[in-house]
Amino acid sequence: MKKRTSFLPNIDPRIYLSFGIIFLLSLVFLVYQYFRHIDCENANFYIHADEYIVNKVVEFNDNTKGAISWEWDFGDNTPADRRQRTLHYYKKPGEFIVKLKINGNCIHEKPVTITSISQQNGYLPIIIAPNVTTVSEPVYFNAEKEAAESWEWSFGETGSTDALEKAPVYRFKTTGDKKITLIVNGDVEHTAVKTIYVAPKVIRAKQKVNIKSYKFEKPHSAFSLPPGEAQKDPLVDMLQYIPVSPKMKPQKDSGIAAKKAPEISNEQFRIMVGQVAAQTKTKDDFKDFMCKRYDIPVVVNEKKLIPFDQLCQEIAGKKIKITALRMNKNTKNCIQSISIHYKVKKWMLWMEE
Repeated sequence: MKKRTSFLPNIDPRIYLSFGIIFLLSLVFLVYQYFRHIDCENANFYIHADEYIVNKVVEFNDNTKGAISWEWDFGDNTPADRRQRTLHYYKKPGEFIVKLKINGNCIHEKPVTITSISQQNGYLPIIIAPNVTTVSEPVYFNAEKEAAESWEWSFGETGSTDALEKAPVYRFKTTGDKKITLIVNGDVEHTAVKTIYVAPKVIRAKQKVNIKSYKFEKPHSAFSLPPGEAQKDPLVDMLQYIPVSPKMKPQKDSGIAAKKAPEISNEQFRIMVGQVAAQTKTKDDFKDFMCKRYDIPVVVNEKKLIPFDQLCQEIAGKKIKITALRMNKNTKNCIQSISIHYKVKKWMLWMEE
């Protein structure tokens, strides 16, 4: 005869066992869901290519915390890719929406524009100007660039921005080769460059000189030497006693070519700033790109101006979402200034500080 439990003696013990198994399975499922859950708002993946043109390789990589599975949809009807980091190329130009599904339930999208024209052959703005001009003469400049809204001209004399209109007029004050630069729509990574030679001002004679009317003071025969015997030039004997300077060994130039800072794109820099907020990087990780200067100015949300090291202190340990980032560099590729827009997550809402 089967024994019944003292608590609810009319219930079969196998029912208790079934409930226990169901409880354990539910607990395992909840733990699995907890560890695979990620914040879709903070999905951290980037798309990078040297040139976004047809048949050029584009890199896709995801660094989202807690991600264990990936599914890339490149938006061009090609099969999905399930690797964390992958490479892909597009066979035709156009705008494609790249979708990344993380852990099977978090979908994030980014647009990618592919062109059929290389950045070196059509993507850069075109400067329209003469190749040679004269000091103090007006030079008429113009530019061609699709969807252009703003222009920043530098004419190579002041070292700063000289004009902000599309077709400026400028008068050069000094002679020599002048390096003209043009930045359109604030895109400093694709700056157009043109060299113009500025010649000295030509001084024209007020009256033409008539050579035929010029009278010599004496006939040319008056300047001829009288005939006589040939004499030895005293300079020949003097040259025998002039000491010859010793040969000098050629010395190597001790100057060292100035090194340029390594290249970094706006997208890569944005990812590193996000890692500062996640406290996986510090300001010291940026020293090569900033040439060891941490006090460069940073414009935050178009509201305040702070040095870069203070920005790193303010965002450290916070959940941030960077919506826009732009860098300005000098001739040595060192970052000189930064403009950034970002939001901070507070009380489950994204808001600007």
